[in-house]
Amino acid sequence: MSHLSIRRPHALSHAEAHRRISQVADKLTERFGAACHWQGDLLRIEHANVNGTVRVGRDEILVDARLGFALSMFRGHAEAEITRILERELEA
Repeated sequence: MSHLSIRRPHALSHAEAHRRISQVADKLTERFGAACHWQGDLLRIEHANVNGTVRVGRDEILVDARLGFALSMFRGHAEAEITRILERELEA
């Protein structure tokens, strides 16, 4: 397994950042069948190819994930795609 850690600052209100990350989680569930559930400000994501968390902080988002074997071969692409999604979704 490969580990992925991404830190992305944001200038949104905490509630708005939470709402936007929740929308991303809904898309993950719909598109890939990922199981996503909130525990306060921590979003837990479970899927056959990735298990991880997204923490919504006051001024940053922290993504911490363990990639399964298949996805770990594309770690660089996965990291770039997650970063791109965060940049797009967290624009003020």
